[in-house]
Amino acid sequence: MAGIKLNFLPLKKNKFEFSIYKRLKQDTDEKTDDLFFYHLADDANPGAKAQYAISFKNFDGATFATVSSFESIDLTKRYLLSALESELSGKETIFPFEVRHRLATHQVEFTIGEVPEGKKIIYLSPYFLEDQSKFGFIIDYKFAKAPDVVFDKSIQFHSLSLDHQYRSNKNFYADKFHLLANFIEKTYKDWGIITTSGGDAIEVAGQLNESPVFSLSKKEYIFNNNNTAYSQFQGIKNYGPFRKLAEDVIFVFLFEERFKSFANELYLSLVGKSNPGTFPGFEPIFKVTINVQNVKQVRLENYQPESLKLAIDKVKEFQQPGKKIIGIYLEDYDNDREGPASHAYYFLKYQFIKNDIPLQTVNYRKLGDKNALKWSTSNIALAIFSKLGGIPWLVKPNNNNCLILGIGSAHKKDPNTNKVSKYFAYSVCLDSSGLYKKLEVLADEDNQEHYLERLQSNLVNLLKSDLLANYKSCVLHLPFKIKRDEIKALSQAAQSVKELQFVAIKINTDNKFFGFSNHNTFVPYESNFIKLAKEQYLVWFEGLQFGREVVDKRLASPVHIEFLNMDKEEEQDEKSFLQDVLNLSGANWRGFNAKAIPISIYYSQIIASYMEGFENLEDYEEQSLSNEKPWFL
Repeated sequence: MAGIKLNFLPLKKNKFEFSIYKRLKQDTDEKTDDLFFYHLADDANPGAKAQYAISFKNFDGATFATVSSFESIDLTKRYLLSALESELSGKETIFPFEVRHRLATHQVEFTIGEVPEGKKIIYLSPYFLEDQSKFGFIIDYKFAKAPDVVFDKSIQFHSLSLDHQYRSNKNFYADKFHLLANFIEKTYKDWGIITTSGGDAIEVAGQLNESPVFSLSKKEYIFNNNNTAYSQFQGIKNYGPFRKLAEDVIFVFLFEERFKSFANELYLSLVGKSNPGTFPGFEPIFKVTINVQNVKQVRLENYQPESLKLAIDKVKEFQQPGKKIIGIYLEDYDNDREGPASHAYYFLKYQFIKNDIPLQTVNYRKLGDKNALKWSTSNIALAIFSKLGGIPWLVKPNNNNCLILGIGSAHKKDPNTNKVSKYFAYSVCLDSSGLYKKLEVLADEDNQEHYLERLQSNLVNLLKSDLLANYKSCVLHLPFKIKRDEIKALSQAAQSVKELQFVAIKINTDNKFFGFSNHNTFVPYESNFIKLAKEQYLVWFEGLQFGREVVDKRLASPVHIEFLNMDKEEEQDEKSFLQDVLNLSGANWRGFNAKAIPISIYYSQIIASYMEGFENLEDYEEQSLSNEKPWFL
């Protein structure tokens, strides 16, 4: 199999020397753009290392030194950026550029075009591809929205997410490849050869670096009677859901008078009368009866809290022993311009959670069109079924008896100072089959440092519970990196309860890496991955399907995965845990073929959004969210 072209331009020669000025770091030293700290060989103690204050310019107390490119990888990357800036500064470049130093971001940004909405940018950022021992530059495209511009479809178009018709950009990979290729062709003479401080020439390759490609197994789904299939919809249609609902259901529609016609259209679509070709109906698919006898309605007079509370009381009046109940709330709201959700929605959602009643919202603004409703009904029905406690499908796990904890966080800012005034942490508890177990609020603190202490104690309590007694391994899925000593403390806490394998994995869905295949669509196959470093991988959760190499929507960028605590003897297990991460991207019950992100991370993102919205409610209590029902779907 041909390799994947990583968005990385390697140097043609990786072993070189460059000049620096250094002195031992002092307590009073502070980092600047020109002064930085790295560990180098200690001049006074052969074989040892010491931390030095370093600059590429002479400064007080510094001595001149020459270092090898492999002596300090991070210093060499810093030098490459400085050398690139020096090379460009002496030339009339085709595109204007500026150097960015912000937190962990160090890159040269070229503005290749400007529109009223913002700037089109291609950047070069120094990088060391550890797996191939190559220095070079990450190259990528981004659109920088102007500060005073509202996010809308035009921003998505310039970001390549939407095409010229503002539809999902199925040429996303091809468009990005051609942008990068054209930039390299036009500007290579400006930066293709970089002169070092020692007078040597560093040549940058003019083509993207090809990396060996590997593959994980295809996601396989489990349905009724343990039947399996590779398609979620076809599997549930042919075999039925993995676990049906044991009770009858009462469906309560909540809407204004003006949505009466839309409510009727939604009902007809859910029972399978409007669009049987795309959704045969709730009963044929999910084995749940829905008809005029078990469908009720509550009219909304307005969206004031008192009026909404009266509506909730009316919903509760429909409750019957031995039957499940769900609210279906219809609203008209512009998510693109007004924010993620309305205040009325957050109010209703939270009150339903407190009353242990699931709520499904249907947005008239998005689904009022009959064609939009036609293609969305199956996803609405899936979310309703799952919120009621049904299990539509599981994924076939690679590691059995494996507990997955997706760790997320959110914060509240003081509106007067814009500083963070409260920190929240929570865990989404799953197993490797994608079966949702529970949500736990782990911390509600004024101090960020305390949340890991709370996480540690709550992890112990979680592992002690009867619900999780049979698991042999515990894997943390983190959207952020935590320190090794913090991981060690968590591992020791888990080991104090029972002997199990403890693994921490950082999963970054918004990263700087990209890659292209040799297929004419430039899209790699789903489940392809490449190795970046000893414990780092780039995985395609979406991509071409073998035997069906057709792209009919915008396919997601690859996901960066880093193992944070694998020992040498456990390295052979990395692929096994990668497989489970990939599998969990197919366990999303928010929709058939929904967003291809592991639910351990995706659900955490959704919950964070809810927590921020709920914080503005007067009677909000974080612990109300801790339960065993997936209310956030």
